[in-house]
Amino acid sequence: MKNQLILLLFVLLASLTGCKKFLEEDNKSNIIADEYYLTTEGYEKLVNSAYGSLRSVYSSPYLFTAGTDMYVEGRTAQPAGVSEYQNLNPDDPEVQNFYTELYKAVQLCNTALHFNDLTASNANTPIRKGEIKFIRAYYYFLMVQTFGGVSIVTDRITEPVEQFKRNTAEETYAFVISEMTEALGLVPETTTDFGRVTKRAVRHFLAKVHLTRGYETFGTTADFSTAATFADAAIAGKTLTTSFENLFYPGNEKDPEIIFSIQFDLATLPSATTGGNTQAAFFGPYGGGSGATQGYPYRAYVLVPSMYTFDTFTENDARFDATFMVNLYQRYYDYYDKSADRANLNIRFYYKPKWDLTTDAAWRAQDPARRATTTIIPYSKVWEASRNTVADNATPAVKKFDDPKAQFGGATSTRDLFLARLGETYLIAAEANFKAGNAAIAAQRINEVRRRAAKPGKVAEMTIAAGNVSIDFILDERARELVGEYHRWFDLKRTGTLMTRTKLYNRDIKTNWFDKGINPFLGAGGGFKVLRPIPSKAIDLNAGSFSQNPGY
Repeated sequence: MKNQLILLLFVLLASLTGCKKFLEEDNKSNIIADEYYLTTEGYEKLVNSAYGSLRSVYSSPYLFTAGTDMYVEGRTAQPAGVSEYQNLNPDDPEVQNFYTELYKAVQLCNTALHFNDLTASNANTPIRKGEIKFIRAYYYFLMVQTFGGVSIVTDRITEPVEQFKRNTAEETYAFVISEMTEALGLVPETTTDFGRVTKRAVRHFLAKVHLTRGYETFGTTADFSTAATFADAAIAGKTLTTSFENLFYPGNEKDPEIIFSIQFDLATLPSATTGGNTQAAFFGPYGGGSGATQGYPYRAYVLVPSMYTFDTFTENDARFDATFMVNLYQRYYDYYDKSADRANLNIRFYYKPKWDLTTDAAWRAQDPARRATTTIIPYSKVWEASRNTVADNATPAVKKFDDPKAQFGGATSTRDLFLARLGETYLIAAEANFKAGNAAIAAQRINEVRRRAAKPGKVAEMTIAAGNVSIDFILDERARELVGEYHRWFDLKRTGTLMTRTKLYNRDIKTNWFDKGINPFLGAGGGFKVLRPIPSKAIDLNAGSFSQNPGY
């Protein structure tokens, strides 16, 4: 039936680079890989490469953020399929790349687990096993949310394989929980090697897995109560003590609130302009092409915040100023490089929030020396940039991921990507408790997040009661807390609100489709595109039976 055997979607890397901060390049090409991985040094490099695979899985933000209520297309075109659904199909390159990178990463983990059983045992051997089991389970968690049931492959593959069975979503969730539970018993409570998996990280994600499974048809209310228990165990009584501004300030990637992150370091990059992450390049306006000399970051003018995202903040919430560059100084990076002297810096752009009711003249009069030439861009629909936006800097930039040390360009940032942090753990606990019927506890968990977010003297105004808690409120709070972080599509998919909230708040989906009487989620056979499609290649190259998702 096939002219040749095909190794389906798995690329076993011929030489794997290990790392310091999880990606220190070390050329071992003159050593037979299997022999090298049997050594303590070689095995550690192999484990580090499994950590490093997180970089490839998170190399593009679109599958995580596009086509949601929070981000719309700016002056630069987004990938049409994943951002608007109508044209999403099994040949979509974003989907295919994500699927392939996940299975590459899984195969790395399978290889590391294979050699864990063969390498001379030492005190770290069981810990490394726990780390890799967690990472592999995390990849399957991403897959089951994105694609539904997938092939659960746990063996190291060294020879061509013609077919794989597609497991059900229920089986995949069971596998993820089983593997994470085993990892919980193997990894340490804490570590001095920041970035490695700890029990706290595993508890955070066990909470999220149970929370997500609870919404599935095969989930139960027990999943929600279990999620709440795991989330509280990950919280472990710790409150949010770092200000939101400082939590995301460049150089603070090792804050105690960071539970698990993808590590980057300039010394591990192929060059100063390649191999870093792109998070800073999205979620804001293009500032022009002279950033290298004028001191501002490159942004792609794509995935710009929607009006919903701006509107969800209030004047009492310090996260607005901590998330967006409200005052853009003459040189953008002066905000960081001259932080102690901001009061004396000229303001080039002021993005005037909707709650600032002073006249432009009155605002300038407050500090005429620094504000006389400021371009004031008041709150309006102009903030929601579009393909018709002409001006640079037309909308407030998300500053949370700024990297003043990075070269001007796309994949140049060496700031870590936060996959789990304490603020989100509180919101997971809130959602789990709400779904378990404990609205009062849910409000308490939300109020801890809002207490930290409150401007001085505004804690009372930011405090909510149990009666205020709903899924919509929780999603709004997650929006305020997690702007630009790679969670939103999964949040809407999990809560069953993907179609309703994009119809309400995503300008592009609403005007291009719903306003024309077309539901862009409605696909082939009457199925809805709430899962991503299994790539055509994965189905075509499989000699066995492998079904496609509804709607495709």
